[in-house]
Amino acid sequence: MKKLLLKNKDQMIKLIYFDFNFWRIDILRLSLGFSNISYDYVRVPREEWINQKDNFPFGQLPVMIVNNNKYAHTHSLAKFCAIQANLYDNDKFKSLIIDQVLDWANEITNKIAPSIRAAMREKNIEKSNKLRKIFIKNDLFQWFGYLEKLFEKSSKNKQFFTDKFSIADITAWRVIYWFWSGTLDQIKPDFLEKFPFLQKFFQKMSKYEDFTKLKEYQDITS
Repeated sequence: MKKLLLKNKDQMIKLIYFDFNFWRIDILRLSLGFSNISYDYVRVPREEWINQKDNFPFGQLPVMIVNNNKYAHTHSLAKFCAIQANLYDNDKFKSLIIDQVLDWANEITNKIAPSIRAAMREKNIEKSNKLRKIFIKNDLFQWFGYLEKLFEKSSKNKQFFTDKFSIADITAWRVIYWFWSGTLDQIKPDFLEKFPFLQKFFQKMSKYEDFTKLKEYQDITS
């Protein structure tokens, strides 16, 4: 994969997201930070988003600006940042593994999203609780089971998904952290015990010094 040479200020990467941490933006920040690639980071307050939405591709965040051009969609941005940071893979089959982890992250997010929207946008806690129970029953263990099987099959060293640190590991860690952290109602951290390979992966990643020393990691976990 060929990197884009960013030589001047206009070519510096600018990342834009809402004013809270979330995996969609964090995997970009962590990838760039890991390889000491400079970037600007702009947080948009939620209350200002409605007035700015039409200025962004697809009316969504995250957005990345390079060479005064705006780009969107998590998977596309993640792949770009990973290539810049040497965290993607030239092997076509290993790159498929990486892409599957990115797509898994998006899929499980879409599965839990209705229960989040019910609470955050609709302010309907009763509806949110019901939807969260349905998600836990039908999707939580099934989709983490999918990731467990992918890791078990693809990782020989049982440390990284492709046996070399990549954006797949950053993404899996960040989404696992989201579900494990206790910030999602009704989902207890001990759910991870049902997935021994992922649990060990998560524990190793959380002690991987080259990763945990990043200011982005500290911001996410503080």
